[in-house]
Amino acid sequence: MIDDHNRADANHPRFYYGWVIVAAGSIISAIGSSTLYSFGVFLDPISRDMDWTRGQLSLAYALAFVVSAFSSFGAGWLNDKLGSRFTLMASSTLLALGLVLSAGVSEIWQFYLYYGVLFGAASTPYVVSLHTTIGLWFKHRLGFAMGLVTMSLGVGPLLFAPLGGYMIGVSGWRATLLLMGIFGGILLIACSWFVRSRPSDMGLQAYGQTAGGPATIEALPKRPAIFYREDEPNFFRYAMTTQPFVPLLLIHFFGCVGHSLPLAHMVAMASDAGIPPLLASTVLAVVMGVSIAGRFATAMLAERIGGKAAFVLILAAQSGSILILLFATNVGLFYMFAVAFGLGYGGELVIFPIINRQYYGAAPIGTIYGAQMMAASLGMGLGGYLGGIMFDFMGNYLGAIIIAFVMSFLGLVTAFRLAAPFPKPTLDGATAWVQPPC
Repeated sequence: MIDDHNRADANHPRFYYGWVIVAAGSIISAIGSSTLYSFGVFLDPISRDMDWTRGQLSLAYALAFVVSAFSSFGAGWLNDKLGSRFTLMASSTLLALGLVLSAGVSEIWQFYLYYGVLFGAASTPYVVSLHTTIGLWFKHRLGFAMGLVTMSLGVGPLLFAPLGGYMIGVSGWRATLLLMGIFGGILLIACSWFVRSRPSDMGLQAYGQTAGGPATIEALPKRPAIFYREDEPNFFRYAMTTQPFVPLLLIHFFGCVGHSLPLAHMVAMASDAGIPPLLASTVLAVVMGVSIAGRFATAMLAERIGGKAAFVLILAAQSGSILILLFATNVGLFYMFAVAFGLGYGGELVIFPIINRQYYGAAPIGTIYGAQMMAASLGMGLGGYLGGIMFDFMGNYLGAIIIAFVMSFLGLVTAFRLAAPFPKPTLDGATAWVQPPC
């Protein structure tokens, strides 16, 4: 039974279930990200073992993100309709299946199917579902809660990059993928069970919102009507007409092209520079380790100074850091890049669920966030594929590095075009979104 204290005052509850969701979400994010962002650790071993070019393998990476682009949009819709727990458990099952089957491939088309399609379909819906859910559970301390969850996106690859490099050296890439699929899938499904979509599902208010008090929401100019929860599809159609909608899609697309290329190929870049494979894998670990601090700091910063200003800062850091790769010939320069790049790369993703609330308030943003993750996934796929293709064509990564810089800079320019968050009227009742006076 939920006690009256939790019902009456979510500002200072003795126990608030939202923190359980934050803990479960952090574990889910860590496991999911370790499988998603560690492709670079497998790139060279699989290429040498199977005699597949980096361009061929990068196509599988690109396909995974193209598929995840559409599944992200679908996951946002599914999350709004059937809830977070169902969406997360379905995604976890599919992710485990894709990794286990990928461990046994003998032909490149099988790798495209199992890693590109099955694993790709499951690789980002957990991000959409978790981030939209956290946004609904917290009115106050949203930046802190979101920071904790998104920090774990860096914890997984930080731990797995050197561990995976070691496991591949000892047992091979097939056994490593198999173990990731089995044990990762079990943990993902177990943690997903604890997630609930909304505080109201457990008779609670959002953290920091008192029962019976007015719900403060963000108002968009020229809102055509009052929207209730049963009108969620109408709200998404309306949101598509607002100024921030397209720029946010473009920022995610350009930014993800810019950081996907180094993420997928930095271990190979370091190996090509003569750095031993296990040491090269630690470059990725440093990026992910620094990104932990970047994610948490950016979440707090976005809540304090606004999402637009935070976007400008982190995209400037990402753009500038990529230029270091033009001169990286030893492990020291690669580590310098890793630190600067980790700060910029780590902060981008965490801003979106926060800025969505700054623009769209308490409205249902699962589908909106799914559309943004769709753009991000397309960018991630394109960036990783361009890296492999440019290497096969030029014999080095020079052209790919230039492309990564240009795309990151385009994201920075687009961030400047965002409108400032809109005025905040109040609404008596937490289930409707109201047109402000004109």
